[in-house]
Amino acid sequence: MNEVTRYRLIGGVFLLALAAIFLPMIFDAPGPSLQEIAADTTSLDTLPDADQDMSLDAVAPRSDVDAMIAELQQEQATLNQAFDDSDMQAQIQDMREQVDADGYWVDNGTRFGEPILTPIRADTTTFAVQLATFDEQNNARKLREQVRSDGDEAFMSQYKHRSLGSEKVRYRVAVGPMLSHTLAKEKRASYSQKYGVEAIVVAMSQ
Repeated sequence: MNEVTRYRLIGGVFLLALAAIFLPMIFDAPGPSLQEIAADTTSLDTLPDADQDMSLDAVAPRSDVDAMIAELQQEQATLNQAFDDSDMQAQIQDMREQVDADGYWVDNGTRFGEPILTPIRADTTTFAVQLATFDEQNNARKLREQVRSDGDEAFMSQYKHRSLGSEKVRYRVAVGPMLSHTLAKEKRASYSQKYGVEAIVVAMSQ
């Protein structure tokens, strides 16, 4: 018996052994017949009347939906009336007159929602130390992060610089708020020396 024939015999015996093991496992548990599947499948039509009523009751009837819509419409009408009775419309109109199309206050040029920095007045109660003003936002961010890493509450406030009919957005970096003018002046001197800037004390508001 040559080598090739022997390998073929061994392979054939191995396949027969696998068949003897797995074929009975496959055929010993036949699947359900179509009749069994049909018998086990229960449709809505074959349910008892009580079960059918429960299934239909799970869906809200049309009358309940109409009632919910009417209630929502009533609530909306109430809100609209409250809005009309208040002075909110006047406030919104006033806001439109004070803020330009780009979102900057008309009177001071500061971007809406950011801290407003203005010169100190006799009635100023909240102060900040303005460190520097930049034309490039990235430069302002770098200084802000440097000051923050040193443990101080630095922030940016951008504004429109208006002059001779032109506008340019600039970026201020400041530290605040501070409730003491004396403290603000001390901080100004410290920041000027530490960061090599010409810091100034300004009034801070929102």
